[in-house]
Amino acid sequence: MRCLLTAPAGLDLHVLLTVLRDQNVDVVHTSDLAAGAALADVAFDDLDFGVAIIAAGHAERGSGLAAVYMEIGVIAGRRLPMLVVVEPPELPSPALSGLTTVTTKIDNNEALRLHLGLFLHSVEAGPRPTSPLPSTGRASVGLAAYHGRLAAVRNAPRGQQGWAFEQLVSELLRDAGAQVEERSSDAGDYVVDMAAFVPGQEQHLGTVIVEVKSGKLTARQLREAQEQLSSYVSRSRSGLGVLVYNKVAFEPQQRPTTPLVVSLAIDELLTELEHRPLGEVLAQARNRSIHGM
Repeated sequence: MRCLLTAPAGLDLHVLLTVLRDQNVDVVHTSDLAAGAALADVAFDDLDFGVAIIAAGHAERGSGLAAVYMEIGVIAGRRLPMLVVVEPPELPSPALSGLTTVTTKIDNNEALRLHLGLFLHSVEAGPRPTSPLPSTGRASVGLAAYHGRLAAVRNAPRGQQGWAFEQLVSELLRDAGAQVEERSSDAGDYVVDMAAFVPGQEQHLGTVIVEVKSGKLTARQLREAQEQLSSYVSRSRSGLGVLVYNKVAFEPQQRPTTPLVVSLAIDELLTELEHRPLGEVLAQARNRSIHGM
């Protein structure tokens, strides 16, 4: 794959370029093709996606930032998939609305591998068809099938439930419109199950880290799982952690709350998706979590 990269001059892009190279991506810098508005006259036939860097302290970079924003506009206008990396403490500009935007330092190796891996997965998958899950108030054959699959998972031998439950959640999120990357390894000892984003909701939700628990959890086990996930979300500069569990051994109203993480029972998630789109379900769950509900 080939990537078109736009960034202010003078940035140390070593980590970013290493991550892209490890993903078998060749990088072409806009400065090697044309600058600013002149980029509109360049052929993009051999390019697969673009990456733009909004560096910290951009106010002091003057015209360099203006050129980056102009080039973002050109790349997006040519319908090339676009990932914008905004360095904290800067906030994503409203001008980036509709583009996949993540907030992380450009020397954060772990975060870049997570976000770029997920973005590349979506680029390789290409455009998704409209979600088959229902609009408000309508039951669907798709959701009915998931209820049936869930019953089968719960009746399966214990040793088979974990993988089957994880696959159910992964496919449910995809059918609800999310781009999902299942993850088998990560830096450190803690391994998350999958990463996802909801197209059109990237700026509101960011990259969503999903952890799946198939057993029957005690309050302590749920709290520990939430704390681990919260730590990972913070470390990887993701937007939200979602813990999807099968059952709990206590009243669901007593679920503990943890920063950056929402917990949803699979039955609750299925019921919510019967009435509302996934992005709205996750946003409302996050808001309830913030208010300790």
